[in-house]
Amino acid sequence: MKFGTDIACALGLLAGTTFGSGIAFLFGWQAYRVLTSVAVFGVVGIIITIAVFRLLHRKSLSTSNSR
Repeated sequence: MKFGTDIACALGLLAGTTFGSGIAFLFGWQAYRVLTSVAVFGVVGIIITIAVFRLLHRKSLSTSNSR
């Protein structure tokens, strides 16, 4: 199954915001800290997912070229 960059961004945002809200819940943060945590982890999730997507894409290209 092939994934596009838009799907990678959506999955990264979903994972990052879920992780950020979980961290905020565990620390008992309120209002602005929760919003900041969710936003920061959302952006970090997008960046990590795009990096992994590009790494896997390069790996699949190098595997198909060697055949």
